[in-house]
Amino acid sequence: MATQQNLIILNGPAGVGKTTIGRALAATAANGVCIHGDDLSHFIVSRDSRVQGSLGYKNAATVAANFLDGGYELVIVEYVFEEPRHVQRFLDWATADVPRHLFTLWAPLETVLERERHRPNRAPLGDRVEQCHNTMQRHLADLGYIIHNDRDTPATVVSEISSAIAEGYGLVL
Repeated sequence: MATQQNLIILNGPAGVGKTTIGRALAATAANGVCIHGDDLSHFIVSRDSRVQGSLGYKNAATVAANFLDGGYELVIVEYVFEEPRHVQRFLDWATADVPRHLFTLWAPLETVLERERHRPNRAPLGDRVEQCHNTMQRHLADLGYIIHNDRDTPATVVSEISSAIAEGYGLVL
């Protein structure tokens, strides 16, 4: 019997725990993968206005499709989608015919700022963290199923997401 495949879009501001939760969630499957949005941006060495924008969404969707085509049953794309139109850009490229779930991890700004200050091996994002959080907060009602990630352990959050997937929450067309 074939295993059900799922594409999980894990959204949230910098420092909210997308990478930690995404990797832990992917590890719950026999064949799981977590595509880290920041890794895709590291390919860019220089850029000016003559090149196409929004390639991060297209690249993330293409990589996800390749893993799904290869038989992975759980593909997590963790990325920062500040507004619903950013999610739609990704979905426009995400053509795999599998259930797609959108979850936004959320925590108070103070929690996110504290986590961001203590992230190893990364230059601080400065004011960008607060700007992103504020923009997302304005659009939170339209950014999928909200998972609060400020008081529970990663294992508890992963369990909550797994239950939500099983119950069909966060499905996007």
